[in-house]
Amino acid sequence: MRETAGKLNRTWLAIVGLVSLLLGAAGLLLASGAASGLAASTGIGVQPATPSDQALPEGFEDIFATTLAAVIVAGLAIVVGLLVLGWLLAQVPKRNQARTFRLHSDDGVDGQTNCEPRVISDAVEVDVERIPGVNAATALLRGSASQPELNLDIKLDPRADVRSIVDQIHATVTPNLETALETPLRKTAVIVNVTNRRGSDKTAVL
Repeated sequence: MRETAGKLNRTWLAIVGLVSLLLGAAGLLLASGAASGLAASTGIGVQPATPSDQALPEGFEDIFATTLAAVIVAGLAIVVGLLVLGWLLAQVPKRNQARTFRLHSDDGVDGQTNCEPRVISDAVEVDVERIPGVNAATALLRGSASQPELNLDIKLDPRADVRSIVDQIHATVTPNLETALETPLRKTAVIVNVTNRRGSDKTAVL
């Protein structure tokens, strides 16, 4: 029940793919000579290089011979390295458990009750394990007190009726939790593991 950096990966991959696509299209236009006609038709006033032109202007290497250029290149390398390191660290799955819930009373009495998510999770696990056929349950609360999310990892007896147990969870456990939190759950995810042993393959049931 750990979250991965799926959204971050999709975003960065889309950015990298778009930049690569644009660079590839520009390369094809330059290699085919179409860039010259395109620049002339649009009136940009850019004259693409011809095969006889120098790839680099004279004295270009002198730019990188200065100390300032070395510092700039080193700084860019450090920035890129930090971005890559941050992306790699984001790949580590995280539990992202909710912080302390601050529950307010609706009976007109001022004040609030602070409750640790682990206390509520323990109660949910006991509630789930009362269902016949459930060998063990692990609950994880995410989100906030106003928009809570529940993730359940349950281990069932091979002879148990999976559909019936999932229905019972949605019919009894979920309403009990919503009553305790005094707000509807934003999302409920149930991971079912049908086995007598730990560590076998799992099937997600939403």
